[in-house]
Amino acid sequence: MPSYTMNSEGGREPLMIIEKKGMGSSISKLMKDPSSLILVLISFAVLCLFVIYPLIYVIALPGATDWTTFFSKGRYGTALLNTVVSSSLSALTATVCGFIYAYSIHYSNIAGKKFFRFIAFLPILAPSVMTGLAFLLLFGRGGMVSQTLKAWFNVELDLYGLPGLWIVQTISYFPLAYMTITGVLRSISPNLEIAAQNLGARGFKLFRTITFKLALPGVINAFLLVAINCFADFGNPKLIGGNYSLLAVEIYGEIINNEPGLASVMGIILVIPALLVFVIQGKLLSKGSYSTITGKPVSGLKRVMTSRKTDILLFIFNSIMALFILSMFIITLLFAFTKNFGRDNTFTLDHIFKIVFNPSSPAVLNSLVLSLISSILAVGFALVLAYVVVRKPFPGKKLLDFTAVLPIALPGTFVGLALIVAFSSGPIMLQGSAILIIVAMLLKQMPVGYRGLTASFKQVDKSIEEAATNLGADSRRTLTTIVFPMLQKTIVANFVYAFMKNMNTLSTIVFLITPKWVVAAVSIFNYAETGTYYWAAAVAVGLMGTTLATLGVMKLIFRSKVKIFDF
Repeated sequence: MPSYTMNSEGGREPLMIIEKKGMGSSISKLMKDPSSLILVLISFAVLCLFVIYPLIYVIALPGATDWTTFFSKGRYGTALLNTVVSSSLSALTATVCGFIYAYSIHYSNIAGKKFFRFIAFLPILAPSVMTGLAFLLLFGRGGMVSQTLKAWFNVELDLYGLPGLWIVQTISYFPLAYMTITGVLRSISPNLEIAAQNLGARGFKLFRTITFKLALPGVINAFLLVAINCFADFGNPKLIGGNYSLLAVEIYGEIINNEPGLASVMGIILVIPALLVFVIQGKLLSKGSYSTITGKPVSGLKRVMTSRKTDILLFIFNSIMALFILSMFIITLLFAFTKNFGRDNTFTLDHIFKIVFNPSSPAVLNSLVLSLISSILAVGFALVLAYVVVRKPFPGKKLLDFTAVLPIALPGTFVGLALIVAFSSGPIMLQGSAILIIVAMLLKQMPVGYRGLTASFKQVDKSIEEAATNLGADSRRTLTTIVFPMLQKTIVANFVYAFMKNMNTLSTIVFLITPKWVVAAVSIFNYAETGTYYWAAAVAVGLMGTTLATLGVMKLIFRSKVKIFDF
């Protein structure tokens, strides 16, 4: 029965229950729910062990001698400058290309939009180092284009160093920029642009004052993501860079030379520009309003499209991008299925059977197994983190949230470096084990799933879970029987993303690989560096085929919940 209290006039009023707040109340509620307590403790333990501990270890490891060596040798300063310059240039051009490509998909009437969407998807299937491999096969000293120019026009083509690296990283990471920007452009309300047009804005003025300003968050986010990937890129600079040294390559060299202290110094220095980009992004976005959903009806409204002349220019641009990407995949296929393309063009499957299906060369299989395990764990952990952070009151929630998203702001090279130096000695030895590779993959992909699931949790009414709790369900049962089915689509989408990224990762795990646990991306790099391009191409084809086959199985299982080409 409800409780009442007497008022000043002698009447009865319902007794108001004031909910207690504060640390004591949060701890009390948590203690009454053992399942939630266990989930919170596990979350803190995992992040402290694999994020906080390695971070502190790698910062504390270098001595005064290591810092002195770094600042006294000019080559390290040059490598830092080269890293900032090349990463900034590549991030800028990849973002510009991604924006133009996405803009043409959503704001023009060009033909072949489905084809161009497919082309943007292709580079995601392969590791970025495959782009470097294909670039060598086309534009290297012995590449097909280079040899043709030399034979026909006596022109020596030399794109090693910054020019080649700039091109390769732009092509490698433009799909990432495209996917980031396309979601923002798709969500811009047409009525805002129509209203501006009615007020006299046309053409470039409409684009500059409305469309671009509303898309700015996506553009800045794209630049941030591409810049961080470029800072961490190891395979392409090693293959294409020549004498143009970058920090990621120098770090690898010091690890090989057993100089973890000096490598840690360079890893710390590498993080600084990445964090600066992250901070600048936040400052820029905090200065304006970028709301694209106004609450006003938009059904029946048609988006303001580009002119015929602009459509032609956009079609030409997209065709050039498509030509570059297709040529890189075609040349890889030609090397994989011929004995030695350009010298002996005889069709063969020997490279595929020898490198991909040979039990003594399990790189592709290792990639599949490690990626599946890591992706399942990453999404599962992201689900637990999002659930406890959004739904459960406990002290230290902001710290847990910050630690969960921290790895996304760190270059993959630094994450791998921190794990190898922290767990190669001391109380916990994981060096050489598959566990460390799985953890590295998990740390880089989990924050993406965590952010997506956090947003999804906030869209689900809490009363649904409270009803389950009132009926006797604890947190574990509520999570598995109520929350998981409601968020299944988001969970599957994040799993697909994590799986594809893990299959192709190189920079994050290059320090953690052992002969027993070599993965496909590392094999491509190793074969390309030794000049056995047909084997490198065979591994790349095997990796892409395995990724596509796995995605196909997922599509059959989850059907409409998996939308591979929906971007």
